[in-house]
Amino acid sequence: MEVLKRRRLHLDPARSSEQALFLSDALATMAGVKRVFAEGDKLEITYDLLQVTAEQIEDKIAEICLCLGDGWLERIHYAFVHYQEECEVGNLEVQEPHVYGGAGEGV
Repeated sequence: MEVLKRRRLHLDPARSSEQALFLSDALATMAGVKRVFAEGDKLEITYDLLQVTAEQIEDKIAEICLCLGDGWLERIHYAFVHYQEECEVGNLEVQEPHVYGGAGEGV
């Protein structure tokens, strides 16, 4: 089972062609990452949410000394993306079925 996500991130400041290639190569090595496109100040990444999250991807970017845009709107957006992914993964967990009524009664 896969849960594919595609995210577009804004990098601040813009990356040179060499930096964009380095970023693409580094992210492509992560488990679950299906496709990476980086150019200038834009990054588009397709990944399997069951293997990697947006937060882990951002951590990887920080590891290689790149910074995501730090404006308040973007901070709120990234926080929402993280929350949304946590909810989606939580919803995929197997849960016990709810039983209404007494034993032997139909639902």
